[in-house]
Amino acid sequence: MSTAALAPRVNAGLQLRSSLSRNRRWALITSYVFLVAFAIFFLIPPYYMIVTAFKSDAEMARMATNPWIIADGITLDQFRILLTQTDFLTFFRNTIIVTVCVVTITMVVSVLAAFSLGRMKFWGSGVLATGIFLTYLVPDTLLFIPLFQIVKALGLLNSYWGMVLVYPTLTVPFCTWIMIGYSSQSRRSSMKRHL
Repeated sequence: MSTAALAPRVNAGLQLRSSLSRNRRWALITSYVFLVAFAIFFLIPPYYMIVTAFKSDAEMARMATNPWIIADGITLDQFRILLTQTDFLTFFRNTIIVTVCVVTITMVVSVLAAFSLGRMKFWGSGVLATGIFLTYLVPDTLLFIPLFQIVKALGLLNSYWGMVLVYPTLTVPFCTWIMIGYSSQSRRSSMKRHL
């Protein structure tokens, strides 16, 4: 084949490559523009919340000022009121206690169950994994009344342990199902490495 016949093909290939890189560049620029727009859109409420927290009551009551800036100076009165005149610290402590207990129970039960269902193939493991998935699909609102009756029968109403008992019933199926996929995937990748 002559060089004259190859030249148009090479030029066409270069034009195609340059056209693709130009399209990729515009796609990248467009995606960054949309990402910045979404970031600004979703950061507006936290920004407004922070600005409002540092304003005085008088400035908040005056509607004539700009709501996006602090005109009268920064004040920490709202935080002082929150920490001294409300039960915020008690609520925060309760949240920490329940969260630590629920996360610990959920992780221990979910990791052990997912490992055994994802890695160890035993009779009924597929049916059990499907049952866990179907349990996860049950809407939480259907469980409120039965769970309330159970907690009431156990005498755990208005206690930490009532919430520590109820929350894992909602979190364990989800975490187990997610980790079954991880366990079985890591099993496949380790088997490929050994082959």
